[in-house]
Amino acid sequence: MKRCFQKLSSLMAAFIFVTLSQAQVSNIKTNVRNDHKSNYSYRSSSVRTTIPARNKRFGESFGESLAASIVGGIIQGIGFVTIEAQKAVLRDKDDYPNTVSFESTLDYGTDLSTLSFNPSIRGNWGILASDIRYSLLHDYTGSLESLDWQVLIVRVPIKNLKLNYGIGFTSLLSPKTTYFESSTGFDLYLINQKLALSTNYRWTNRRNEERYRQEVKFTTDYQLLSKDQFRLSPMIGLSYLNYFKSDEFLMFNVGVKIRIGS
Repeated sequence: MKRCFQKLSSLMAAFIFVTLSQAQVSNIKTNVRNDHKSNYSYRSSSVRTTIPARNKRFGESFGESLAASIVGGIIQGIGFVTIEAQKAVLRDKDDYPNTVSFESTLDYGTDLSTLSFNPSIRGNWGILASDIRYSLLHDYTGSLESLDWQVLIVRVPIKNLKLNYGIGFTSLLSPKTTYFESSTGFDLYLINQKLALSTNYRWTNRRNEERYRQEVKFTTDYQLLSKDQFRLSPMIGLSYLNYFKSDEFLMFNVGVKIRIGS
């Protein structure tokens, strides 16, 4: 009897330990609320201290005018290069896979204690793209939902390789707050463009000491069905998520990707 009681006590202790160690979604939401409050307090104090200093200046110095002219020239140069590169890629789009297309992805992930669901849509047009997704992270403590939009993604095509860099934001549904988010990665197309290997790294800006989220994701999809410009590809992958450097997840992902276009 005593031995059975000891075993039962050990099992209960192990269960409580595992339960507490997996209360991650609730921890993330608490950290987001604290981050939002501290950031609001910092902005309020900054506004109070900087307004008088701004009112002291009414003119622009020569150095500031020169700096503005230089920055304006750089922006114009980048715009010109971008337009010319876009024209060249669209003109030779047969040489580059997935140049003008629309993609829709259903993506499920799990680490056996937490579930993720990330449906997304993406439009590709030459060297430019835009990607929007719904992100759900769920465990027994609750759900963390956000709308993630990489508003502008610049893609540099090199034969069957595309290098990507994007800027956008992630907007949480509860607690309501928004972070600016950047991304970088690449897409590699093999076996007559039927096999696609992709990697993507997303990171949010810092408000205080740590970033809200960092995400590294590797996926591969293989085209099983193709009819005209419609393509259907099953997908598997692996993703790593880190929230405020205090809650981490390593997920195995499965899903399906639909592409329409060239």
